[in-house]
Parts: sequence; structure tokens; C-alpha cells
Amino acid sequence: MPDLIDRPKVGWYFNMSHHFLTGIERGMYMNDSIVLDQDCFGERYINKTNWMAGMFQHDPFDHWIQISALTYQFYYMWSDKCKIDETFKDFYLYCWNEGCYGDEVLENSKLNFLYMTRALLDALIVWYEGVPEEETVDPE
Repeated sequence: MPDLIDRPKVGWYFNMSHHFLTGIERGMYMNDSIVLDQDCFGERYINKTNWMAGMFQHDPFDHWIQISALTYQFYYMWSDKCKIDETFKDFYLYCWNEGCYGDEVLENSKLNFLYMTRALLDALIVWYEGVPEEETVDPE
């Protein structure tokens, strides 16, 4: 099937989503060794996104069964491969047992504002140093 999506752009967004979810998992459980499944926003799902775009462009009512199957596969990726439902469950269980109140979150954010700002600045510096100045420059 020809590419109906901008594959590098979709791949970039999928890669960022994968790493964002990895960061959430690692931060939630305070464990830097957690690695998400490769299928969590992986190459397989870029192909499935291309298939879905093709079906929507060429009469989606003719392909409603395939679109339903792909929708379920994306749900399966989200819930089983990325494990987001387990993270939500653990967060809500923590809030149920410990109590997560808005004023506590606000107070904790005020106390840790400088730490969060420093972490963001460090991440931006690392990102900025990794971006080449010109497209012809080899990053190595």
C-alpha cells in the first residue's frame, strides 16, 4: 500500500508518545529500569495507521469491519502493550488509600517548583545540544 500518511512525522509522534509513556511509567513507580514493549506506538502501528488512513480515504462504509478491527488493535496496544490502564488503576488505588486532594497537589507543586524547573531546563539543554544547526551537518 502506498504511504498515505507522512510516515516520518507520524513516526516521530509515535516515538515521542512511546518515550513519554515510558517516562510516566518510570516516574510513577520510581524505577528507571522499566522498559515498555516495542509495540507500544511501534513500527507495526505506523503501518496500521497508514492502512486506517487508506480505508477512511476510500469509502469507510465499505471497510467498516476492517476499521473496527484496527480500532480494537489500537485499543489493545494502548491497554496491553503500553499498560496505561494498569498505571491509572495504581494511581487511583493510591489516591483511594492515601487521598489525593487538589490542595495537596498544589502545595507539593509549590514546594518542588524549582526542582521541576531545573529538570525541564536540563532536558531542554540536552535536547538543544542534540539538534544539528543545519540539515547537512552530521550530528556525530
